[in-house]
Amino acid sequence: MATGTPTQVAPTLGYDAILDLSRTVPFRPRLSRFIFLRHGETEGNRKGIYQFPETPLNPAGEAQAAEAASILALASLKRVVASPMMRAWRTAAVVTDGRDMLPEPDGALQERLYMGLFGTPVGSLDWRQDPPACETLETFVHRTGHALSRWLSLEDDPDGDLLIVSHGGVLLVLAALTGVDVGTELRRNATPILFTRSSAGWEAAAAG
Repeated sequence: MATGTPTQVAPTLGYDAILDLSRTVPFRPRLSRFIFLRHGETEGNRKGIYQFPETPLNPAGEAQAAEAASILALASLKRVVASPMMRAWRTAAVVTDGRDMLPEPDGALQERLYMGLFGTPVGSLDWRQDPPACETLETFVHRTGHALSRWLSLEDDPDGDLLIVSHGGVLLVLAALTGVDVGTELRRNATPILFTRSSAGWEAAAAG
């Protein structure tokens, strides 16, 4: 797990609604393993505010992204897909620096869009709430769930793994789809998570 300044982890109040909505997403994965990476820390994370898409990593987040890159240095990555929001895109760029690959953008992997609340304090976040001028939870889970399902429907590649670089809310949708329990430690910024599937189902653990 990336070290440094502890960062904000959004509470999971309302996760039951994410679970319910995820059941409407066709999920037929063919990959048996992949890696998920939340972006590094931003000032928005540190201050606990709803973030604009162009919010960059802060110095701690840059260091966390570099540490994640170090953890993944020995991983065989075949493909890296990332949310185009600046914080995730920059994290993916740090991880792929020095590798013979570039991250691929997928706008459907962006964080939930709280347009009407950008720049305001998060406070007590309830995922079930649909504030005015914000993306509804149903739209968010449908958008991200279908994107994750599409990427996980790829065939295993003997030459390397898929890395998805995205956001904390997207990780909650992924957890709902795969049926894994991602506790606070795995949900922290820039923590590479290895997802593996067996006949017993999916498991998730810190990579490296």
